[in-house]
Amino acid sequence: MRNTMDQTELVEIRMSVTELQLGMSVTRLDRPWLETSFPVQGFVIRHAADIEALQEQCRYVYVEGQEVVDRRARGLAGVARRKRQVPRLATVDMESELPSAREAYQNTRAMAEEIMQSARMDRAIDVRRATQVVKSCVDSVMRNQDALQILVQMRTKDDYTAQHGMNVCILAAIFGRHLGLLPGEIEKLALSGLVLDVGKMRIPAEILKKSDPLTEDERRVMREHPTHGSRILMSVKGLDPVAVDVAHSHHEHMNGSGYPRGLIAHQIPYFAKIIAILDAYDAITSERSFEQAHSSKEALDIIYQGRGDQFDENLALDFIQCIGVYPAGSLVELNSGEAGIVITTYALNRLRPRVLVVRDPDGEPCRQRVVDLRRRDELASGEPYRISRELPIGAYGIDLGTFLEDGLQLHDEELDPDTSTLINALKDLDEG
Repeated sequence: MRNTMDQTELVEIRMSVTELQLGMSVTRLDRPWLETSFPVQGFVIRHAADIEALQEQCRYVYVEGQEVVDRRARGLAGVARRKRQVPRLATVDMESELPSAREAYQNTRAMAEEIMQSARMDRAIDVRRATQVVKSCVDSVMRNQDALQILVQMRTKDDYTAQHGMNVCILAAIFGRHLGLLPGEIEKLALSGLVLDVGKMRIPAEILKKSDPLTEDERRVMREHPTHGSRILMSVKGLDPVAVDVAHSHHEHMNGSGYPRGLIAHQIPYFAKIIAILDAYDAITSERSFEQAHSSKEALDIIYQGRGDQFDENLALDFIQCIGVYPAGSLVELNSGEAGIVITTYALNRLRPRVLVVRDPDGEPCRQRVVDLRRRDELASGEPYRISRELPIGAYGIDLGTFLEDGLQLHDEELDPDTSTLINALKDLDEG
């Protein structure tokens, strides 16, 4: 007998096609949807012919069901439910993780560029090496996510599409960790983020890099990139089918207004729903050829407003909680008028992080110092320091990869482990 206090939750359950029954909702297959006769992603089994078709084309599928806490209770067709994993805590501090995170960041950036170049030149994508690179990102995030979260804010003037794939890959590892996914699942999710936009290599450069708003015809061409991407990835030997589905579906909306196929909520793969949020967040916070970068808070506001219609509501709220008010690496303005970089966040006091001040009230470079808002240090007026607002990436010319060009002016006695390690890591990365 089940405990009446047990809670249920909608989950995806892997199931052999020999165990399928009428009324089950199929959410994923063991291969890309485009390789099957099914016209849409996700459907309810209504006829015996549906089961026969699945048995002819697949070995197993994923169906939607409710999580059963009691392992003695049997779920759909006698399959016990797998509970969602408990989110992990950091096992090392940010300072210790930065060297490994820096290496993972550099390798992922190079891999993202290589993947786009391979797609552009019609060369095979090295899935084995890409998987190894993604695993190093996931391993770093599992130890401490703040280190890579800081580095992902280091926007460069390189190809946006490649950098975007790298950023989404890292954000996928961070969000997957927050959701409590298994490490193997996080790796699949992160790899899907790394290759999500390979289809853009089939879009004419004059459209892809256009600085003016796209015409209706150009938007129609741009909206073909998910289809191009899924076709490119289908031919990649050894690539998990999940990545193909994500590339094809990451611009679909919950209300059916997305593209390329106008899928609705239950037809969109779970991982594609996740990547859709990360894709939007990174795009909004990045400077693109046709739009200035927005702050993390502005991006989260947009995602919040789009919950339920564009984005899965529960995942959108989870992501907002994951990123937090002032994520590590974000730029902020203090009530003193000074601007700085958030270098440490505190789970129990997210409104009061540690900030490395790098600009004076006039927006000019200044001697850097650390302000720990938890200590409630006071201004000359007696008012405690606080954050007035978050700034968009690049505000006041601040860039995590280039602001060191102004020269460090910290005295030795002012250096602390967080600041010195962060600065050395960024300096090494900038020179690497």
